[in-house]
Amino acid sequence: MRVLLVEPNYKNKYPPMGLMKISTYHKMLGDEVHFVKGCDSALDREVWDRIYVTTLFTFDFAVSVETINHYLGLVDNIDSLFVGGIMASLMPDKIVEATGIDRSHILTGLFTDTSVVGDDNDINIDQLPLDYDILEEISYHYPAGDNYFAYTTRGCPNHCSFCAVPTLEPVFCVTNNIIDQIDTINRRYGPKQNLLLLDNNVLNVPDLKSLVDDLCKVGFQRGAKYVDPGAYLIVMARYRNGDRAPFLDKKLKDYLNKFKKRVKSQDALEKFLKIIIDSEDADDYAQFMLDHEEELTPIIEKYRSKSAKSRYLDFNQGIDGRRINDENMAQLARLAIRPLRIAFDDIKLKGVYCNAVRTAFQHGIKEISNYILFNYMDKPEDLYERLRINIELNEELGIKIFSFPMRFSPIDRTDRDHIGVYWKYRKYLRAISAILHVTKGVVAAGTSFFEAAFGKTQEEYFEILAMPRELIIHRYYYRDNGTTARWRELYHVLTEEQKDRLMQMVSHTVGELRSMPCPDEFKEILPFYLLKFGGEELSDEGIGKQLSLLEDGDTFDNEQ
Repeated sequence: MRVLLVEPNYKNKYPPMGLMKISTYHKMLGDEVHFVKGCDSALDREVWDRIYVTTLFTFDFAVSVETINHYLGLVDNIDSLFVGGIMASLMPDKIVEATGIDRSHILTGLFTDTSVVGDDNDINIDQLPLDYDILEEISYHYPAGDNYFAYTTRGCPNHCSFCAVPTLEPVFCVTNNIIDQIDTINRRYGPKQNLLLLDNNVLNVPDLKSLVDDLCKVGFQRGAKYVDPGAYLIVMARYRNGDRAPFLDKKLKDYLNKFKKRVKSQDALEKFLKIIIDSEDADDYAQFMLDHEEELTPIIEKYRSKSAKSRYLDFNQGIDGRRINDENMAQLARLAIRPLRIAFDDIKLKGVYCNAVRTAFQHGIKEISNYILFNYMDKPEDLYERLRINIELNEELGIKIFSFPMRFSPIDRTDRDHIGVYWKYRKYLRAISAILHVTKGVVAAGTSFFEAAFGKTQEEYFEILAMPRELIIHRYYYRDNGTTARWRELYHVLTEEQKDRLMQMVSHTVGELRSMPCPDEFKEILPFYLLKFGGEELSDEGIGKQLSLLEDGDTFDNEQ
């Protein structure tokens, strides 16, 4: 069969592991497999025997449906297209309504039974190794793409109401052997520096010590180092195994072309260049390189970089702070964890969270990452307090906790318009988005950094939440030219009732705000909420003059 794998054109950090497993499956069967990101018009005249479209977050519903509908025209039969992934599992009926595909062609949960796509075999696709080669077919760069990706468990016993895992992976179970997973990747694609484990609650594993032992065996013990073998050694190993993936020749040519700058011996360089030049006329490039391997390899070995880099292991979905104790932390501390991720989703868990951080510190872990859910059942001040607690722990223990505030969006919605019951104003959520836009989504460990972004006190924090977006994003520019000071003057003379009405007004979109009558009480302050930074110095005609005004598309509401 000719099989097409499709990922919609949304931005994502991690590659589509489901499609990578499906690729492995079909290549096992001898099928021709291609991978594409987005609606590729170059494929519009091609017909495929089967198409798989993956999905991710529910707020990417529109682009995902657009992608599904586009590729429906490229299959002989609508029943030859299947949709899977997170969004498909959470809202299958909405996809049926929007695309017309049969409900049975929406693959929900884990892909363990091939009969759902009409195949008659006993292969568990979810447990197959990832096919990294498909990532070479597209120009899109996944920031975390060149890592080991693996699971050792599936599911989570907690069943949190805000989480999709109970739907996606309803049963907790131990899955693939990590040694086998890493060995398979090494044999097929060469070694990788870092390991991202995507277990949802690894501390629920029955035998943590055995898992840690295995992770140490595959090279991720504390202090582990990695020496990059380079593309030459990896590609040549694949050639020797009979692998002729289309991109391998180009990968090796590019590597050798850059490598020639490293060869310092004139004799070695002449030999190196002769092989490279002669290879251009070879009918079979791979075989030519294999025939000259004995001549070329010593040169590569002498001049390639052998500098050792630190390895890290990342339990990317986080460690359950409620389960952390001295015993299991002693085990985790044997690993090259960087960072240790601990969620702090509720201020009520302050004691549990702080104890987890201190326990990690006592076992020598000093780099911690912190997921902080907001816009759920929390209050705006809860977010500030949780972030402040991390700053205090950093100062107390001499560690680095980097926080990642994560805005809650209900898993049954196709947009990001949800406003938590205690957040009251959309303006506050937009302000948090603006702050995180400046900080690249990260709240760093330093006190000065935190206080500049979120305020020295809760009072300052709420003032920042009320501040016009551009004054938040370009705070030094507007501070230095007096615009922020003028806004503060106007804001501070408002009564609490007036501030409430103002926040309600500026919670509308810019287009809506422009069309609304401006109350006399806000005639001076409201224009500040329409400012758009133009990168130009302000004129002498008055504070706040800019070359352009905000448009609806200038907001960050839809950013993750």
